[in-house]
This record gives sequence, C-alpha cells and structure tokens, in this order.
Amino acid sequence: MRAEGWPRAGRYKIIRANVATLLIGYDTEAAAVGEGLARFISPDVPQYRAALEPDVTRRGVRVLQRLHEELEAPCTFFICGRTLLHALDALEPLTSSPLFDLQQHTYSHVVFRDVRYTAQGAAGEAVIPETPHVALREELRITSDLIRRECVGVRTPFGYYRGLRGRPDLLAILEETGHGFVTSWGRNEDNGNPTPWVQPFNYAEEGYPGLLEIPFQFWLDGVWFDQYGYREGRAFGRALAGAIDEIAGTDTVWGTAFHEWVAVEADEEGTGWIRTLITRAREAGVEIMSYRDYWARN
Repeated sequence: MRAEGWPRAGRYKIIRANVATLLIGYDTEAAAVGEGLARFISPDVPQYRAALEPDVTRRGVRVLQRLHEELEAPCTFFICGRTLLHALDALEPLTSSPLFDLQQHTYSHVVFRDVRYTAQGAAGEAVIPETPHVALREELRITSDLIRRECVGVRTPFGYYRGLRGRPDLLAILEETGHGFVTSWGRNEDNGNPTPWVQPFNYAEEGYPGLLEIPFQFWLDGVWFDQYGYREGRAFGRALAGAIDEIAGTDTVWGTAFHEWVAVEADEEGTGWIRTLITRAREAGVEIMSYRDYWARN
C-alpha cells in the first residue's frame, strides 16, 4: 500500500544540520478546540469528537509518556492553555523529565491566519477568520504564564502554507510575548498535505531575524487518518518509516505534527505507528531532538 504520498522539495533552506534530524511534536489540545473544530466535524469522521473530551488528553499523554520513556526519545508537547487546566494531573509529571519539552499551542486553539477548510464528508467550505491582535496577544501571554516554564516556542493551530511569511504584524506579537521560535508552515500550496520538505529559516525578510520558523512537514496525523482511516495505524507507520528512509543521509530537518487525541483514536498502543517512526529513525542514524533543543542549537 503506497497511500502516503511524498512532499516536494521546498525553496527555503537557510539553517542546516549535519545529519537528518527528527523533531517529534504533539499538539495537545483536547477540550480546547470545540469552537473551531465544530465547523469541521463530519459524521464520516466521528473520531474528531474525541478532541472535545478532556479525558482523552489524560489517556493520550500517558500513552506517549510511556512510549518516549521506554525508547528514551525526546519530544515536545505543544499545549493549549485550556487543555492544561483540564488535564493538569497528566501533564504536570512531564516537567520532571528532560525528555519532555513543554511549549504552547495558544490558550483555546485560535488561528493566526484565516483558515479555509473542507472536511472529508462535509458540505461546503468552513472558514475561521484570523484572530484579532489583542485576543491573540492575550492567548499567548496567558498560556505561557500557565505553563510556568520558560515558554519560547508556539505551534500555530492548523498550520499555513508559507507559515507567517509576509505578516510582520503577527511576528511582532510573537516577539513581544517572548517567543524565539514558531512552527507554523504545515500545509502545501493546495492547503493540504503532504507538506514539502521546506526547511527552518529566520524571518529576517520581515524584520525579525531573531524568530526561527520550524516547519512541520509530510503529513499531519489527523489529515492522513481522515483520508485513509483511523484503523490504518500500521499503514501510517509504514508511511512514516518511508519518510525516514527518504531523508536519511541528508541534512533534512523533519518536524512532525501529531496529536494526543489521535494517538488514542488511531490506537498507537495497538498499531505502533509512532513507535515505528522512532525505531526506524534510530536504525537510520537520524538524530531525534525536541523543538526547543533544536532552536537552542541554532
């Protein structure tokens, strides 16, 4: 089965690593995405409803914590502030291990740029307009305060083609709220996946050379499972392993965008799709890092 598709090469490649690098990131957002996600829910994809249930975060985070501790693989949890309040008991233990990096995903999963999206099985196009500056600024400030650690990175909900290119107004808010990196380029030119292997770069052209963009490429887990089915975890694992084979031996940086609720709904414990990714990366000599550690190195 070759259902995964392959990303095209990207133009922006300014910051390089000596070997291929894998940055594993989990958008941790259950109970925070109701207002926006409600526009996308399709009767053909009932798994989306899991993203509305706070207990899914507890289940998902514990699955991921056990997996990463067993394999001694670092990762980053990009946490929504509202999710943190609902599932503090599951998230707080992550702070005691150097394997786990905690960054933010806004307070209530608000968008930076307009989002236009047609969910599988849904009628028509859903549109979420970009968040007013004053609200976005407070979303970022409050969430950083809730995390109570030096929060230097943010994953933008949904992701955008070209990230925050051409938006110095949004980059100014990120700088003002103390962020050193953003991971926002997560779509191809058709607003879908797979995302090209576009590489990390600084926003110097917009006047913010101190802000690093770390794109997330290939497939968002939820987008892949929407298309091929939430029971196809083993197939997705093969797709992820194939992507590792594609970048091994190069200087490519691959940032993943997975979700704690997808780890539950797509049965990571039973099918091992994330385990397959990590294992293949280790076999291929690909370096595994957290997003924060990669930012600090560059």
